[in-house]
Amino acid sequence: MNIESIQSFISIVQLQTISAAANSLFVSQSTISHRIQVMEQELGVTLFERQRGFKRMVLTDEGSKFYPLAMQWLELDSRMHELRSDTSIGKVRIGSMDSINQYLLPALIARIRNENPNLQLEFVSYHSQEIYSRINAQLVDVGFAFYPIRYDIIATPVFSEPMYMVSPPGSIYPEGSIHPSSLLKRDQIFFTWNDEIERWNNEWWDEHEAPYVRVDSCGLLTTFLTDPRRWTICPASVASSLRALYNAEIHPFQVEPPHRITYMLYRKYPRGVKQPLAVSTFIDAFTEQVSKHPWRYQGKVKKDGE
Repeated sequence: MNIESIQSFISIVQLQTISAAANSLFVSQSTISHRIQVMEQELGVTLFERQRGFKRMVLTDEGSKFYPLAMQWLELDSRMHELRSDTSIGKVRIGSMDSINQYLLPALIARIRNENPNLQLEFVSYHSQEIYSRINAQLVDVGFAFYPIRYDIIATPVFSEPMYMVSPPGSIYPEGSIHPSSLLKRDQIFFTWNDEIERWNNEWWDEHEAPYVRVDSCGLLTTFLTDPRRWTICPASVASSLRALYNAEIHPFQVEPPHRITYMLYRKYPRGVKQPLAVSTFIDAFTEQVSKHPWRYQGKVKKDGE
């Protein structure tokens, strides 16, 4: 029995199918099935009910008893890795959207590192769905994403950024605020920030009309923001960086789009299982730092069940 087998078991429990667990761990379904079979042979028990024609995996009584032990195994594995350095609190693996990693987090992370020099941080960029899958699979400790999808994950809103119209330096647009009705969709560099902002976009411009170009990376915005007629919609962190780096023009909207909400994500632990020290240290430090941020989320935070 090894950590890969334990991760496979936990992923099946949380995602309920072998195919979903395989996708989250980036292995084949046959690999997941083999790991479970070997683990059952070693334990001498059956962990899942096997019913022909049913994809959903259901725990046996023995599987239900083993689940909290598997979670403790992961916790012990994490703590053993923390022993590699006498001075290290441990490592936190952080998965985040590319635009969050590049434009929103760096200043906060720098302050957290200065105040917690023994805390190791590892950043990787993913799409939102990948972040949730990797948190469930114990491959990421803390995530930042735009969608509060709920599995066995706590999703707390931490940032609320206003959206701006951004155009290249020397654009055709006058200084100051701008009304959406004065913009043409055929000149738009379109980036899907979240569903609410896309719906707002469709209220002002025909969703069947094509923009100048669609992009899926913030790095591509400057590639196409070269013509004085071009424009795009950006959250405050991205807009500020484009102005600082490329002298881009920033225009508030006279009819504001919804803010871009960013969520901090981390998994729930079963009763009796403590959160790793490195993870709790990072979450506490981040919560303190974000409370001073100008774009901090200031709405009501819903608790589970509300």
